[in-house]
Amino acid sequence: MGHYLMPPAVSNPEGHYEDMPLVDLHDRLLRLNGVDWRFHDESELDPALRLDLLERYVQRRGATAGGPWGAKDPRACLFLPAWRQVLGEQGRYLVLLRHWSGSVQSLYRRHGQALAVGEGSAELNASFWAQPEQAARMWLAYHRRLLPLLEESREQCLVVTQQALLSGLPVIETINQRFGLALDAETPSTIRHSLSHDRIEEGIRQRLPAALVEELETMWQRLLANADHHGDNEAPHWVKAHDAAPEATQALLELAEAQPAAPGEPATPAQPTGSLQQQLQTLAENAALPLDVGHWQRRIEQEARFVPECWEYLARARLNRGDALGAEQALVKVLLCGKSQPYLFLLLGTCREAELDDEGAEHFYRQSIARNDANAIFHVRLANLWLAQGRHGQAERHLRQALERHPGKPPLVHALANCLDQQERTQAAIALLQQATDEAAEPPPLLARQLDSLRLKLAPEGIDDRRHEHDRAAASSPDVQQAAIAALASVTDSAARHDLARRIAATWQRLGVAVSSASLSIPD
Repeated sequence: MGHYLMPPAVSNPEGHYEDMPLVDLHDRLLRLNGVDWRFHDESELDPALRLDLLERYVQRRGATAGGPWGAKDPRACLFLPAWRQVLGEQGRYLVLLRHWSGSVQSLYRRHGQALAVGEGSAELNASFWAQPEQAARMWLAYHRRLLPLLEESREQCLVVTQQALLSGLPVIETINQRFGLALDAETPSTIRHSLSHDRIEEGIRQRLPAALVEELETMWQRLLANADHHGDNEAPHWVKAHDAAPEATQALLELAEAQPAAPGEPATPAQPTGSLQQQLQTLAENAALPLDVGHWQRRIEQEARFVPECWEYLARARLNRGDALGAEQALVKVLLCGKSQPYLFLLLGTCREAELDDEGAEHFYRQSIARNDANAIFHVRLANLWLAQGRHGQAERHLRQALERHPGKPPLVHALANCLDQQERTQAAIALLQQATDEAAEPPPLLARQLDSLRLKLAPEGIDDRRHEHDRAAASSPDVQQAAIAALASVTDSAARHDLARRIAATWQRLGVAVSSASLSIPD
């Protein structure tokens, strides 16, 4: 499933079994299209924008797998037309179908809790309520691109519903029979029944326009008609929403209402303000702003041809939008202007890695290390590149040697612990992290979070208690609480705002968290 899988986190200690290079590739392609994984047909999406990158990924996996290989990433749905073209007749697809209501509720559950405990971006988490139709339209956008595969290439697909899996379908044996493989059917299942919820709140459906619900149901029936295995009853079990903490919900709504009125949504500026360098810096820091590359290149050529910072900001702006080739061109201009700091070679390595040029990426990462061996990030990037290629031993040796020269640097410890965990040496990773946190006067949060995640991974029987402890500490922070209230205030739809307030209140009540006075202070 990949040499470098997405590392575990407190929210999912066993990880997602997703190949990090593939996740990064899909994210880059989405950025090139001007969107992210929340894509819901709000704009055009060209799945074959960089078909060559998919081809390179297939070549790398084929060269390092030594036999059949697989990959999992929900984003792949959005690029199925391109994957079908690249894989051709060799492609085989295990398709898991889940009723739209379950997917939508799962997103609400995940992002409501994430907002309540301060995980991830508050803006991203709140977007599912700020745009009440977003989650449902995401489900449609992903499945619109999946349906042609099912209807045109059924012989290449094994289609099962979530209910079939939860009912005990022996999925590995079924895959072997369908595709003539010899996968180990004794491998323990990664399916966790406790994470599945077939009771769907009626509000999920009621908050959507009737026409959209009809469109969702029509798509579901077309998908279900192609299922090879399904449950006895695929209809959702609708239940009334339960407000576990109505007083707290109302209090949160009042606090959100008392927040200072947010300024009206400003129109996206066609051009940032300030000097040329300041404008380019703004573009580099805010990838949501439109970037007319030709315009800015001409301005730099005319006004600041030999100012390396201008070219560097243009490079960062292009890289943040997924354009690694364009960023590389601008970085060459930086070097020609006479600026050659070590981190510039890191950026060049990043560009080469984004292009799946392993040899080029390694060359530039080594160049950055040669110029500044003390920068831990340089070593981490090189080691992670090797992990993606399955060169775990080489990555481990390099990180250990770097730690000998620079003892205790948290990024190096974190990377080495991840490297050990990727090799199924999780206990050794825990011992490394425990030693590092014991020796530190104040344990670095980076290592503390990783240590919690790996402990939960090895001791699933205590997962609920440890996760509760972790979430309670996070949710008790005034900063986290104030961010949640501010996010709630940004939701304008009254029904959606009430739903989000209810979820935040329920999470805080479950954790036994009292809203601190600091988080409730209303600015003048």
